[in-house]
Amino acid sequence: MIKVSIVIPVYNVQKYLHECLDSLINQTLKDIEIICINDGSTDNSLNILKEYALKDSRIKVIDKENEGQGIARNLGIELAQGEFIGFVDPDDWLEPEMLEMMYNQAKVLFSQVVICDYKKYFEDDNKYCDVNIFRKAISLTKSKAVKFQSGENIDKKLLDSTLLVSPSYTVNAIYDSNLLKNNDIKFSDLRCYEDVLFNIRTRVLAQKVSYINSALYCYRIRKTSTLRANDKRYIDLINVIGLVKDYLTEQNLMEHYQYNFDYFCVSNVYRVFTLLPSDEARQNLLIMVESVLPTNLLKVLQKKFFVSVVLLKDLFLHPLFLKQKLENLFYYKKYLFK
Repeated sequence: MIKVSIVIPVYNVQKYLHECLDSLINQTLKDIEIICINDGSTDNSLNILKEYALKDSRIKVIDKENEGQGIARNLGIELAQGEFIGFVDPDDWLEPEMLEMMYNQAKVLFSQVVICDYKKYFEDDNKYCDVNIFRKAISLTKSKAVKFQSGENIDKKLLDSTLLVSPSYTVNAIYDSNLLKNNDIKFSDLRCYEDVLFNIRTRVLAQKVSYINSALYCYRIRKTSTLRANDKRYIDLINVIGLVKDYLTEQNLMEHYQYNFDYFCVSNVYRVFTLLPSDEARQNLLIMVESVLPTNLLKVLQKKFFVSVVLLKDLFLHPLFLKQKLENLFYYKKYLFK
């Protein structure tokens, strides 16, 4: 019996692929399958995958044309035979005990989703930083960070209150295969933000979600990552805001998650705004955002100037940001009062 299926979308990562695959074949949980979707790589990635598959029968290699990691992951979900499904980026790696710890907790607690902390590895500086996934979680009713107990299923109402307003990733979790397949939960075909709607649907539909406060997933930060390299990321952001809005509206959930949706819109538009390389790109973002943002938020984001300090003041004064932790307010202060 396959306990966990791991899906890896692979595109031109020959430099990192050995470390990733080694971390998987050396997991303490042995009853796994490793589904590698070669997404049209033009480097030596496919040959590396085939080499590993010859040595380890748990590795399955699928070769396809390049369509993006969302579509590649969806193919992996269709092919997965495990009780649970996990996703790994090919330039990252796992601690040896990650899958065993998460699978065992899922079985003991009957969790449909198990989430763990992760560590960032900054490639340029060769430095590590452990990340508590819920450390800065913001709830609908509390201004302080929400605390989740490790080794327990998270209270459903409390977990719902953090939807879209706390960090949410797919690689530091495993998901009940039936939850994904029976509800047809898939990734979008966007090049960026392809996992946002996936995370929303799993959080909404899962009845039991548990947490492990150990940094078991190792996430590599490199300059050439998809998000950093794509100057047109604002188009995908607008598209994903539209997808989220449509989903919450169709499911009659918008009223319940209105605050969460507003916060998600403002925080992500601002984050992308500050990363865009040109005035033209920033203006395009502000023009396009009018079609998807609630009217009350347009007052914050529709200004046609490009001085980030001024925009930062507007964001600071918006009620959505008054719930930020005090440590974040000190960060804003140096801009507000200089």
